[in-house]
Amino acid sequence: MSTLAPGESPVLSFRHMLSDAVCSFLHETGLSPEDVGDPLGELIVTLSRYREEGEPLFPVAFLGDDLEGMLRVLGGREPVAIGRGPRTRETIQRALKQCAPLGQGRWWSLYMLLVPEGFAYGVFRTEPFPLVETPLERMRRAGDRSLRMVGVLQLAENVIELRAMGGLYRHVFLSGARVESTLPTVAMDELALGLTADVPEPARGYTRDFYRRVLFEAMQASHGTLVAVLPRRSEGSPLFVDGVLLEEPIDMVARVMRYHETREVEAASAVSSAAQLLRGMMATDGITVLRSDGFILGYNVFIRHPESLIREPARVGGARRRTYEVLCAWVGRELTTAFFRSQDGAIACCRD
Repeated sequence: MSTLAPGESPVLSFRHMLSDAVCSFLHETGLSPEDVGDPLGELIVTLSRYREEGEPLFPVAFLGDDLEGMLRVLGGREPVAIGRGPRTRETIQRALKQCAPLGQGRWWSLYMLLVPEGFAYGVFRTEPFPLVETPLERMRRAGDRSLRMVGVLQLAENVIELRAMGGLYRHVFLSGARVESTLPTVAMDELALGLTADVPEPARGYTRDFYRRVLFEAMQASHGTLVAVLPRRSEGSPLFVDGVLLEEPIDMVARVMRYHETREVEAASAVSSAAQLLRGMMATDGITVLRSDGFILGYNVFIRHPESLIREPARVGGARRRTYEVLCAWVGRELTTAFFRSQDGAIACCRD
């Protein structure tokens, strides 16, 4: 039976629904919903499309009650205390304002520590090398639930991963994000699989991890991306009509394995510099071209669209989406994998 007074309108609050879901999750982690439910909800909503000066930022934030244990599990070092405040949404907003610009890339992550007077917050240093696990990866494989901690990461605009110990997680879709859409992590895993399908073990696993981490960083920085993966030993394709194809393709497998076998500083530098080069390629217009044996072949590549597409009337999706559809039609023939990310965060991968 309705409890509304005569003439009173029912109110559906997104905040209330999110709060209920967050409280349920916190019960499973061992953290008190009464203490951190509202602040964590604010953290999720704010990080879902965080910007400073109009520029999107992608900090990773961790909330818990044991900083030493947090650093041990996440591989963090050298915590830098920034501020304190009561357990309110205002403290969360201030913490992000002061810390988010420091937490870009993989150099620094944010921490929010439960203390008697509320929250103490700051940043801690992490290892940015692309052959080392990220803090979230370390947390995903940590089986011990005795440490009460929650990690929060924006996977795409309005899509948040909420992570706790022992494999506990939730994906939170906000503000119109479609739950049936492909998760960015799933699409990037598919692309990493396509890029290493013809790499022998044990190099395949190492190289796949390298590509997975670099791709995730590239997706955060890029205005949109197209990737085409050619079969092994291919040097090009009649699909391509313009662009930059390298005279000597970059052998990422050799670089990755040299580091794993020697641990030399120069070998690490070669991996890091190639990662930065790939990020730059994926930020350009056109298609980044790679190969199923782990090689980087080219970038800023364009293809000729079939006349049927050129003559089509205006339709949902831009040029990048239509190019992806053409690439998908060639998967299994000229290509083994095609990947697409739009400027507004839509993502897809097609693999043979």
